[in-house]
Amino acid sequence: MAEVAKRIYPQPLDPSYVPKVSITRLPATAPIEKILAILDRDGGIILEDFATAEELQQIEDEIKESHSEDNGKTHTGLPIIPSETRVVPGLVGRSKTVAELCERPILNQLREEILIDKFSVTREQFTDHYRIDPLLSISLSFQINTGAPRQSLHRDDAIHGTKHSAPFDLKKASQFACLIAGCETTRANGATMFVPGSHRWDDNRLPRVDELCFA
Repeated sequence: MAEVAKRIYPQPLDPSYVPKVSITRLPATAPIEKILAILDRDGGIILEDFATAEELQQIEDEIKESHSEDNGKTHTGLPIIPSETRVVPGLVGRSKTVAELCERPILNQLREEILIDKFSVTREQFTDHYRIDPLLSISLSFQINTGAPRQSLHRDDAIHGTKHSAPFDLKKASQFACLIAGCETTRANGATMFVPGSHRWDDNRLPRVDELCFA
């Protein structure tokens, strides 16, 4: 866990800023090949109708008690998340619905294509075949409250100390994230900021706020 002496957050975006790019949208039932092609090109995609309104309400009901708990902490434990943002960790253990969504066929397909490693090792007179399945790294919910500053632009895999170099290979990605919107997200209420194509940059290329759009 990062040790944070004092939180310093970036300045708000210029209210007049209008994104020049946007995130591609596809139905969650789209062919896996199309979804993978967009992920490879842009680094992110919005899958529409991945979860139903009923499922979103079930999640809210299942974690309602956790939201009402007073954690009494001065920070969330993650240095990029403002203290005004309520975080419920261990979400798959608190919400049966979230755990079920994690096993949706489309997510299983994406894990199979991107994260699963398969390789063989020959030892003199025989060859062993291996398959390494991915692990769930983190599951949490955000409740962004009034007055919360925006997060700094960042790579999610930085928490693992991942280093990036060109050229990018989707099949060698160390992780992928799935964010499920529990409400209609807008720039005003804290929609995720996203820079299309930034996953292909090495660590020397830093993002600029005039390159981002909103999920």
